[in-house]
Order: sequence, then C-alpha cells, then structure tokens
Amino acid sequence: MPEPIAFRTIGFRRHPAREAIRRIAAAGYDGVEVCLEHPGLQPEELTEARCRGLADLAAASGMEIATVSYHGDRDPLAVRWQRVLRAVELTPAFGCRVLIANSPRPGPDAPGDLGNQFYDELARQLERAEALGVTVAIEPEPGLLVHGCEEMLALIDRMGSDALKVNLDVGHAFLTEDDLPGAIERLGPHIVAAHFEDMPAGVHRHLVPGEGDMDLPSVLESLRAAGFDGWLTVDLFDIADEPDEAARASIRAMRDLVAG
Repeated sequence: MPEPIAFRTIGFRRHPAREAIRRIAAAGYDGVEVCLEHPGLQPEELTEARCRGLADLAAASGMEIATVSYHGDRDPLAVRWQRVLRAVELTPAFGCRVLIANSPRPGPDAPGDLGNQFYDELARQLERAEALGVTVAIEPEPGLLVHGCEEMLALIDRMGSDALKVNLDVGHAFLTEDDLPGAIERLGPHIVAAHFEDMPAGVHRHLVPGEGDMDLPSVLESLRAAGFDGWLTVDLFDIADEPDEAARASIRAMRDLVAG
C-alpha cells in the first residue's frame, strides 16, 4: 500500500487547533501531526483529556494522529526543556507513540555548555519516554546542534537509547547532505517519521512538493530502499495566508508521488 500522508497543524497556526484538524481532513489527508507550538497547544497548557479530545476529533474526521511534535526554537532554554519533557508525557494521550523534537541552535548568544545541557536534558526525556513506550524522533536541521546525518548518528551512539530515533526532514537533508541517498541509507534503520516538502537549491525555504529543485521521487525511492514505509508528513509553515490552498496542492502532489 502507498505510504500514508499527513499534514502539520502549524501551517494553520492562525486557526484554533480543532479547526486546523478539520481543515486538514477536508483537504484529504490520512493523518495530522499535532504541533505543540501551535497557539493554544503549548505543552504546559494541555491536559491529557484535551489531547484525547483532539485525537477523537481527528478520528471522527477520518484521520489518525500521525505524530506529535514540539520545536522550541523561540523558547528560553529552561522553558524548552520543561516543554519537551511534558510533550513526551502527553504523547500517549494522543493515541500516538512518536514525539518529534529538534536540537537547539549554537551561536554567540548560546550558553557555552549548550551541548552538555542538550545531552543531559535529552537523557531525562529518553528515560521518561522509555517508561511510557514513547519514541523521541530528533529532526536534524541546518544550523542546529544536530545539523545533519553525521551529528544524528553521533547522537544515537552517544545516548544509547532504543527510544531515540530520527525524523528525517527531506528538505533539510537536501541542504545538509552531499550524498542524500547515502545519508538516507545510513540513517534508514533509525528513521521512524519523515517530513516532506520541496526546497530551492541552497535555500532553506519550505515549498509545496513539486515547486522546488528537489528530486522527490528519488528521495522517496531511497526511503523505501532503506525500509521506511511510515508517515510522510507535509511540512509547510509560510502559508498562513492561504493554508487550505497549499494543503490541497500538497496532497495532490503527494498522492501522485507515492503512486508514481
């Protein structure tokens, strides 16, 4: 069967979460990624009952909760660590077992022990994830501490936890990897989720599939060859003015891609 296709709620960030889920279902998706940076869904504001309510809404709309995600890029580090840990604890209430997170950004304004902070906090998150049966899928991203394939593999070796896996954002990998098929092959056993979008060559800009410079059929072929057959989740966020149009264009492109 073709891989199931989902869409991230953050693309509909100007709409309440429940409306975002309904609109994603109306566009024809199989699933939805609930983004806990969505307005009103910050982890400390959520109860398990509300998470179950969003999962029930998705099911009533004909979808599954594909994944849950939390990216704390704009949060102070102390807040970020608290929110990721709470996100781990909330993930099962969505009827889901995969939480997607990322790493912080190094730079002149970052603390000198940023790496050690990240490793220590990730260890706490993984300990909690193991107890709850949750997988923490770290997403490599250009410019972050976990930038690409090499940093991700080193992190897996360092942490030594079966609860640590990879969310492969194919556009990010297009920017960071000289040998994209080779990187997918190396990461393959660890990939549990994939974000899909197109990108212009050399520019970190998420586009509707088919509107950039990526060879997405070859990327999907590499993923399949690596044994991945899970959720392909469209990741667009600069679409707030016309999210329905972008979601519909993306599902048409993704259906053609997986059928191709």
